[in-house]
Amino acid sequence: MKLIESYILKHPNLKHAFSLRSGGVSPKPWDSLNCSFFVGDKNINVKKNHQLILKKLNFERLFSVKQIHGNKVIQAEDYISKNSVIEADAIICKRFNLPISVTTADCAPILLFDKKELIIGAAHAGWKGAVKGVTDNLIEHFQINGSKIENINVAIGPCIGKDSFEVKSDMIQSCIKEDKLSENFFINKLNKDYFDLGRYLIQKLENKGLKYIDFVNQDTYKNLEKFYSYRRAMKKNNPTTGRMINIIGLTK
Repeated sequence: MKLIESYILKHPNLKHAFSLRSGGVSPKPWDSLNCSFFVGDKNINVKKNHQLILKKLNFERLFSVKQIHGNKVIQAEDYISKNSVIEADAIICKRFNLPISVTTADCAPILLFDKKELIIGAAHAGWKGAVKGVTDNLIEHFQINGSKIENINVAIGPCIGKDSFEVKSDMIQSCIKEDKLSENFFINKLNKDYFDLGRYLIQKLENKGLKYIDFVNQDTYKNLEKFYSYRRAMKKNNPTTGRMINIIGLTK
């Protein structure tokens, strides 16, 4: 099993990974390392896939949420003992050996780490969550927990690329209405409009004062062998596909 790591998150008290789609046990059409419970795959397959990744990272458990394309942030420690499904799109955590995660299949996974206070965060940012300010909210939660902006490192994982994310006028209008900044990241080529999600998120993070940002610039849509892509599946009239998992956890 291969995993992607970011140089900017290397630290003796931290482990993290952006997963690929191969190396798991899920059958088609989720083949094979599907890590989402919410796409029709059997729970036993998803749990086995989680265990494969956790074993590789030397963790025993995992904290995750049901993502809703919004901007809600939760503190992992507040929900450890609860068995109900938790809806959110960003997580913050200060507990050791409690890795947190988000799943993606074109949306951008964002992992954050405060190297001074030892605080971690994870966010799921598609265009809806991005313009609603999911990253802004997560950074503000870091500050509430004692972080200083200059101590936060962030990695943006693989997501749909600017040449693949074709959009329609109603989406453009919705984005601009929600966040004027997004207007700068729409590109028109050959009478088609595209959105540069990765660069937009970088600008959002920079506008909050972050300086240490790594973008794993790999297009999920174009790389069938490496990544799941919901948009690619939809193009083939088959909306069923798996999800990559993106994990970050504190270690002692």
